[in-house]
Amino acid sequence: MNDRKALAKLLSFVRETRWETMDEAVRAQAKKCFLDLAGALTAGAKNHSAKCAAAYVAENYPEGPCTVFATGKKTNFIGASLANGMAANALDLDDGFSLVRGHPGAGFFGALLSAAEETDPSWGELLAALTVAFEVSIRQAFSIRNYYGYDHSSGSYGAFATAASAGKLFGLNDEQMESALSIADFIMPVTPAKRSTFVPSMNKDGIYFGQHAGAEAVKLALSGVTGRNMVILDDEYTPAIDTLGEKYYMFDLYVKFLSCCRWAHSPIRALKGLMEEYGFTENEVERIDVYTFGNAGTLYMEAPTSEDEAQYNIKYPIAAQLLFGDCGPLESSTDKMLDSRVPAAIEKIAFHRDASYDALFPAKRFSRVEVTLTDGRLLNSGPVEPLGDRNAEVSIEMIREKIHACNDIYAPEETTEKMIRAVLNTPAGEKASVVLDRIRELALTNDHPEIRHI
Repeated sequence: MNDRKALAKLLSFVRETRWETMDEAVRAQAKKCFLDLAGALTAGAKNHSAKCAAAYVAENYPEGPCTVFATGKKTNFIGASLANGMAANALDLDDGFSLVRGHPGAGFFGALLSAAEETDPSWGELLAALTVAFEVSIRQAFSIRNYYGYDHSSGSYGAFATAASAGKLFGLNDEQMESALSIADFIMPVTPAKRSTFVPSMNKDGIYFGQHAGAEAVKLALSGVTGRNMVILDDEYTPAIDTLGEKYYMFDLYVKFLSCCRWAHSPIRALKGLMEEYGFTENEVERIDVYTFGNAGTLYMEAPTSEDEAQYNIKYPIAAQLLFGDCGPLESSTDKMLDSRVPAAIEKIAFHRDASYDALFPAKRFSRVEVTLTDGRLLNSGPVEPLGDRNAEVSIEMIREKIHACNDIYAPEETTEKMIRAVLNTPAGEKASVVLDRIRELALTNDHPEIRHI
């Protein structure tokens, strides 16, 4: 327990990861990941859940230097971390890591931006902190899953990543950083991931409160509160620490192009392919049979009445593809989901567990779809994977198109593009505030307040 050599390696990685010494490929990946998360947060800031969290923070936290991106109000680091953590995951459009079945990026990103507003780092320093966050987050996820014996929601390891990355920006020394990480490890929301899929709610993946816990850990450590003995320092987990600075897990993240649980992405893509090939509409569909891995069947299956029921759903996103041709922000978080055709479309969908796909899960998430048309034709998609599973195949242009699709709903195209250009083109030595200003502008721009989020 509490291996001091491993601790020294962990603290060194957090402290010594600098833009100036990062490999060019790691730098490019950090920008790519940051861009994807920023686009998800700026669109998600309009959602009902983000507004609710913002209202709670406005009522219960003091004023401070950090922006709540859902409202533009200012609060302290801990309150902003909670509110912005909710916005980062509000659309379920943020990155994921298949082998931990969760969302590393959204688990720290809102808090990281809040810490940057208070500490005023350079752009390169902020990207280095983001890199630290991803790498310690995924390693912590593996460790606590083994230690506790079940999959944790993203907020669990997000607390650890928040403490590491925000603590780095706040300039914690090694003793303080050890305490911050240990406190975060101890007070993280130890929530079973599947509970949020059975009965969806704003509890979702525990992401917002994980960042709250991580932010508290940083401030507690700065105040002299100590902690020791984090799980990741147990002997059986220290090999993961040995690879810090050599193996970068953020290259293995998947990118999401649909606003719903990843488990629904492959059947949606399969159905979309058949619709494009054969040109049928919902009125021509008799039945849709989905053959997939068993865990997908644990998601909610009823007609949704809220963003959480829509996103943590296996049938509705497929019905949305059939009815609307997409499952984006409007389909997953507005009253569009209340369309009178939705219940009937959901009734046409049946699920079947395929043992061959189970054998590949969670590393691979295959599905195939059979569509029976009213004229008797049977259409078969064959095995399909979600778009974005192989990170190296996801280009910056694909992420740019995704961000425009999600944000141009509310903001002028140029406002969206200004944020994208700021992330991609700001010199590392410039203040990160150049980028944060563009994120804030896009998050707060809503030219269509008549859109009703539920």
